[in-house]
Amino acid sequence: MNIELDNVNILGNGVIRPEGVMVRKDGIVLAADARGQIAKIDPSGNISFYGDVGGVPNGICLDEQGNCIIANIGNGRVQSLAEDGTHRVLMTEAEGKAMPSPNFPYVDRKGRLWVTNSSYRDNIDEALWDPAPDGSVVLIDQGAARIAAEEIYFANGVTLNSDESRLYVAATTQRAVIQYDVQADGSLTSPETYGPSPLAEMGHPDGIAFDEAGNLWVTFPLWNAVGLITPERELVMVLEDPLGRVLKRPTNICFGWKNRETAFIGSLDGTGIPCFRAPFPGMRLVHQ
Repeated sequence: MNIELDNVNILGNGVIRPEGVMVRKDGIVLAADARGQIAKIDPSGNISFYGDVGGVPNGICLDEQGNCIIANIGNGRVQSLAEDGTHRVLMTEAEGKAMPSPNFPYVDRKGRLWVTNSSYRDNIDEALWDPAPDGSVVLIDQGAARIAAEEIYFANGVTLNSDESRLYVAATTQRAVIQYDVQADGSLTSPETYGPSPLAEMGHPDGIAFDEAGNLWVTFPLWNAVGLITPERELVMVLEDPLGRVLKRPTNICFGWKNRETAFIGSLDGTGIPCFRAPFPGMRLVHQ
């Protein structure tokens, strides 16, 4: 299942810290940009920018109306950005607790928004070099935010499985993915490690996303690699780039274009979006 580096293309150029990436139904690729905006890249690589949300946009997703939901790790806000450039703040706190490091958002089919908060500490770098279980998952349902899970080691990427019965969180500094059962009211129960623990020596997971075969794709920025956890909970490496030829500390992964057969990779250090033909189509998201 290995992907050769020569089979990876780079879409676009000129984005700063495209940590989050998402693909619209019309083929436009959206990427976070550290200048407080969102990059729009068409399939030919032409690029434009929109929005002025401040901070440093991190993970992004799209809701059913096409708004770009931004976990803004630079200003502690979760924001909804319309294509006309207007935005509104969806969350800064939950249950009276500040959420200073929103990392990744995910919209489910009930219209609820799940957001990871990497750490309650104001210094996000401290949370990386001094690991502690002070990350959380927040559920925003009909405008109300509540804490759904806590005691996570640097809560990062988040996704649900195809029937939305389980939620998965990348616990970066634990080098693990955590699985929860999702109850009807959005409560998260029965946490357990999903896949190897630790994932690998350099297996600090960042972004996660399912494909239609039930594989959970995982990006590893320190490893400069992309792998997947099979339904049998085994880790299989798909793409490794130790010299950083095309992967520049990969952070997130999504699927799009025809039949969602192309994988797109966000990164901390890249200026474009690596993409390649995936062995399985990506799981359909609400905007697709």
